[in-house]
Amino acid sequence: MANKGRTYDVVEAVIGGPPTSKPVLSQNGTLLPPDELIVFNKNTDKMKKIDHYRVRFDIKGFSKSPLRFTPNEDDVLWVKESAGPGSCPTSACHDLRDTIWVAAMDPAGEWIDVINMDMTKTEFWFTLNLVPKSDPTTSNYVPIDPGGGNENSGLAKFSASSSAIAAFGIGLAAGIAVFGGAQLLLGQ
Repeated sequence: MANKGRTYDVVEAVIGGPPTSKPVLSQNGTLLPPDELIVFNKNTDKMKKIDHYRVRFDIKGFSKSPLRFTPNEDDVLWVKESAGPGSCPTSACHDLRDTIWVAAMDPAGEWIDVINMDMTKTEFWFTLNLVPKSDPTTSNYVPIDPGGGNENSGLAKFSASSSAIAAFGIGLAAGIAVFGGAQLLLGQ
């Protein structure tokens, strides 16, 4: 199983430090609108159905930032299946636990890696929770609230069983052809 990596930077508009910071996401220096879905489409990305996305959320300028990801693994990512903007989770929930999960966390809180299997077509909204570096155990989270869209796609995998069936079919056809040819040579 292969993975496709993506990185999103957490960029802060700090106004006096937390909790008045309003972090947002950017990719390749472009800010992402908060109501725009991050789309996961395995066909577009030339991935197989069994492949997954590994998404890194990284705090840009971490050494100068007053924030870090919460060290609480249960609260660093909340995911809610939903049908529209503004429905980001505001409390612990994880509707897509078998599809999206935290794979790794930096002990200092600079980044987290999230796996997205993109197995079903669904729209979801999620919350990434940051905390002040000065008090990483607080539950007064500074949230980032993006949305995502899984396209439930991917290139079909030619399985071993399909290969065996195809090989048997070709072998059977070849055997019939050889048998028929032998019959013609023997004049039967």
